[in-house]
Amino acid sequence: MTESTVVTERRAAVVRNDGEYRLVTNQAVPARTLLFTLEGEVTATPTRYTVQLDAVHHIDMPGDCPLEEVLDRYSWRFMNHACEPTAVIRDRSVFSLRPIPAWSEITFHYATTEYDMAEPFTCQCGGDRCDGVIQGFRHLPKERREALRALLSPYLLAVLDGRLAEPVGV
Repeated sequence: MTESTVVTERRAAVVRNDGEYRLVTNQAVPARTLLFTLEGEVTATPTRYTVQLDAVHHIDMPGDCPLEEVLDRYSWRFMNHACEPTAVIRDRSVFSLRPIPAWSEITFHYATTEYDMAEPFTCQCGGDRCDGVIQGFRHLPKERREALRALLSPYLLAVLDGRLAEPVGV
């Protein structure tokens, strides 16, 4: 996948509907377009809001951020899961997978970055390829891991290909 890395304007916004926050595009976005980058602090402690960067590092926002800063600078924390996502995370960059219409939700498949979810949950995406309970890459059957190959983080791709051993005792 070849991605465009030129960002000239903000392409995402946090919206709240029926008490739930979602991250959406604020304009139509072509496929393979850089939407934003994940800003934050690197931590070894996973939570329901962190994104796993490699075997031991996760990205999180600093504590005690005012709401305005959370909504603007750390809006990536409102990116929801979908088994058929609209975006992919490459290192700290988030790219559109396909054209995304204006005001459509930006989603990613959590098991493409997370080896083992801090808080597993039952997916509500309703997609034809719904994975049911989202627990992380570790819990996916081999055929589903392969099906997600193009979306996997470099760390999980190395695990899939056997270049890195599956973590023990997670």
